[in-house]
Amino acid sequence: MKQRLIYLIVLCLVMLYACKEKPVATHTQSLLLSFKAASEKLKENPDLQVRLNYWNTKLKNKQVKADSVLRSKVHYNIAGVFYGMNELDSLKYHLQKAWELMGNRKGYTDDQVQLYSGLGNLALMEQKIHQENYYYNTAAQMLLADTSINLTAKQKITVFFAAAQSSLQLRQFNNAFNFNRKAMALLPQLPTPIKEKFRAYSQMATCFYRANGSADSLYSYIEKMEQLYQQHPEQLNAKFICDRKVTYFSLINEPDSALFYNRKRLTLDLKDAIENSKNAESVLTGNLYSSYNDLAGIFINKKQLDSANFYLNKCQEFIKTYGNKVDDENLIMYDQNLANYYIASKKYPQALKQYDIVLARTKFVYELENARALAEMGAIVQLKAKDKSIYTLNQTVALSNAKLQSNRLWLAISTLGLLLTITIALLLYFIQKQRRLKSETERIQLEQRLLRTQIEPHFIFNTLSALQSFIRFNQNDKALKYLQQFGRLLRSSLQLSRESYVKLSEEIETLQNYLSLQQMRYDDAFDYQINIDQAHDAESVMVPPMLMQPFVENAIIHGINPNGKEGMININFDIKDEILLVTIADNGKGFAKEIAIKNHKSLATAISKERLAILAKQSGETASIEIQSEENKGTTVSIILPIKAV
Repeated sequence: MKQRLIYLIVLCLVMLYACKEKPVATHTQSLLLSFKAASEKLKENPDLQVRLNYWNTKLKNKQVKADSVLRSKVHYNIAGVFYGMNELDSLKYHLQKAWELMGNRKGYTDDQVQLYSGLGNLALMEQKIHQENYYYNTAAQMLLADTSINLTAKQKITVFFAAAQSSLQLRQFNNAFNFNRKAMALLPQLPTPIKEKFRAYSQMATCFYRANGSADSLYSYIEKMEQLYQQHPEQLNAKFICDRKVTYFSLINEPDSALFYNRKRLTLDLKDAIENSKNAESVLTGNLYSSYNDLAGIFINKKQLDSANFYLNKCQEFIKTYGNKVDDENLIMYDQNLANYYIASKKYPQALKQYDIVLARTKFVYELENARALAEMGAIVQLKAKDKSIYTLNQTVALSNAKLQSNRLWLAISTLGLLLTITIALLLYFIQKQRRLKSETERIQLEQRLLRTQIEPHFIFNTLSALQSFIRFNQNDKALKYLQQFGRLLRSSLQLSRESYVKLSEEIETLQNYLSLQQMRYDDAFDYQINIDQAHDAESVMVPPMLMQPFVENAIIHGINPNGKEGMININFDIKDEILLVTIADNGKGFAKEIAIKNHKSLATAISKERLAILAKQSGETASIEIQSEENKGTTVSIILPIKAV
């Protein structure tokens, strides 16, 4: 009997030790330092594929897999490689993965500043100016708040410059001046700060011009730029000096000088366009178009109408070839120049029509900018909420893990001095408690993952792109209706994501908003119908939110032909006792069962299945998803989930 007792006690201790969480590697910091050294060394290698292979190999390392901080660092470096390759989707995935793993961990402020800066670069590439400003300013404020952050002077200068430039775009002039001056204060720490000084002078000149129209301050920085260019012409671009001089001479009303430097700027832009073809910066940024436009305006003022007409035609040719490179502000300037040209040519009827176009475009661009700002600010609010949720959830998970660790240790010590029956009782008790804590941890982690999948920034960007296409084709009514529908969807989604259970009527309303929005986006390529038994009151039934939307999205993406007009999606709600049966059916091409199993890898669908599994485990009732599909006969998704009464 004693031998059996000893055997059981030892077995219990072994089991407890086996399930005990492994401690974090003690030499994480040394590995982080080695990663930093490797990153600096790899930057010397121009072959981006070699860098990518190196970091992918590190990602498979066992120690890296076991440490979220190390994984975050590797994902960040992979994102840097994809930034160099200009592969936006891969860059976005790895950068967000790095942020999710790093979160708001204490003691890693250096990495968090770099992550915020990287997210700002991503927003810049996606043309989300308000999100860009939010990320860059956050990184810069962190540098200002903590002078002990261990980044190089060049890294800090880059962050301050980026924050200053994005602040200037949003007319946040105090921030722009402050961040530029902070960057300039760090310049003496660089061994050869030639390009950085030139950029600082250029940005300060623009700040003074846009903030208060100060010609003297603008010219003082132009002189600094010229002095630096004379010393290092091989490293600097004279086009920036010409651009600032055009601004200066236009400001002091000297059109001949403005014309002279505008022509010099155009010569440099044309040279860039010829030497670099479609990859020329002057083409990609629309600077060549701006040069044509500015010259047209100057010649109109000088009454040299043949020259003005020549450059107006050049603007038209640029728009036809590179229409997506011209921003709305330059389009308005072109329309204004064309109207002025008609007046100077005494073509008054054409001038009147053109002024109507100017007013209409100005009004619509103003409304578009307001709509874009509102949408991006909504996304920023959501991002802040997610950051706060992630931080809170990480704290909860850490607390749960600490409790688990403490319980296991207490159990291991207690079992040494207890009899067999007490040992078995305590063992069963703590195993059950461990299961409950593990289930709670799983639920929290799933909620965290779901927060990150709800109406992600790329969906907002796609919505704005669709909105912009309506605007460019002058479909104003469609654009306004689309914007209103999107606003309702965004508001309802933000509200639903905060609740564990919502009214069925609210869930149906969100689905209707989403389907209506997608119906407009795909130009009525499909119709839809939502049915619920009238015998049941949708206001009195509570369901888990945001479970049906991923499957409706799959029905639209995979089941509807965007070039056809006969698509149909049917959504039926059937309530029986304490169970809700939801059926989502489309009449698309469908797919064979083996293909469905192989290809159906939707992240949102997988998370929905895991949520239902947790719901079933917590409520003790049935919750499941079944997908049936046949080739050329469409796909049907059946969802069974528990409900609550109001």
